[in-house]
Amino acid sequence: MVLMAIFTTFITTPLVMAVYKPAKRASRADYKIRKIERNDPNTQLRILACFHSTRDVPTMINLIEASRGTDRREGLCVYAMHLMELTERSSAILMVHKVRKNGLPFWNKLQQSGNNQIVVAFEAFRQLSRVSIKPTTAISQMYDMHEDICESAERKRAAAIILPFHKHQRLDGTFETTRTDFRWVNMRVLENARCSVGILVDRGLGGGTHVPASNVSYSVTVLFFGGRDDREALAYGARMAEHPGISLSVIRFTASHEIVGEIVRVDINDNHNVSTESTDDEFIAEFKKKISNDSSVKYEERIVNNAAETVEAAKDFSCCNLFLVGRVPQGPVVASLNVKVECPELGPVGHLLMSPDFTTSASVLVMQQHANPGSVVGSTRVTEMPAEDSET
Repeated sequence: MVLMAIFTTFITTPLVMAVYKPAKRASRADYKIRKIERNDPNTQLRILACFHSTRDVPTMINLIEASRGTDRREGLCVYAMHLMELTERSSAILMVHKVRKNGLPFWNKLQQSGNNQIVVAFEAFRQLSRVSIKPTTAISQMYDMHEDICESAERKRAAAIILPFHKHQRLDGTFETTRTDFRWVNMRVLENARCSVGILVDRGLGGGTHVPASNVSYSVTVLFFGGRDDREALAYGARMAEHPGISLSVIRFTASHEIVGEIVRVDINDNHNVSTESTDDEFIAEFKKKISNDSSVKYEERIVNNAAETVEAAKDFSCCNLFLVGRVPQGPVVASLNVKVECPELGPVGHLLMSPDFTTSASVLVMQQHANPGSVVGSTRVTEMPAEDSET
């Protein structure tokens, strides 16, 4: 018996490693679609949508409804992850909810807790729509919560992670910090995620309740300056425009000779900038070809002479329901804005849309596209944590 125990102890580790590693390599090999922008738009879109409390659920459900695309596609698969802090245990817990046909959890059928109500809300949405949605709960400590998010996205082969902004809007329109810890979670996910990431600034998209598909009437605006993050935002907006209740407006900002002359800088990656502009032109040309017969999509180009004209042009679309912007836009127009960014996770344009000087009730979704390994990055990503922000 002693010899058998010793043999079992020493043979378990190499046996598990031999079985586990090939499976892990195979799953990563199958994980090819890591962003919303793709060559074949008809492939299934997988999104990991995270939320902190019941306050985030209506907006998240309305965003999912807007993202479902058309019947021609393979569909939308959403993994709704409730992020909860672990306070009394040293190991993380990932709980997958199984639901009965009547919409109630198979355990605790009679008692309704807050977490069960969230599960029922997503289950009801799944039954009323054509979206495959799977609610889960991640319970972990704040300093490693980003690991659970990134690992879940990789395990589910998600193309994008949607995270709620760490501030929520008060009744008077100002923003207050929910918890500063959630900001660090978002920052670490932006740094470590192996797919695209979106930060959602919630101003009540669709109101405080779920809007049925037949009653959806949203206007979405994409502010396009250039770069891969802006292309990701436009690709997401193009998918939303397929919904019959959504109208899309795309504004591409082009710098005049006056702006180009004012911005004097030495750029080592000239070839990369030229390549980025060429890629943007090709992407826009393909987009315009697809929307040529679509009356719900409007595209226009604005030539601006200074930062003030850029801001005024954006204010012309402040009555929309949702802004889609890139986190790190590129080009001389953005460089001329010279915005002091207090929240690097939003980028200059997202920070502008959230500032008190920009009056709007529209929610803002800031997209960061996944960068392929070995690609040249034209703009600097966040590599260190910003200083603590004060309570608003």
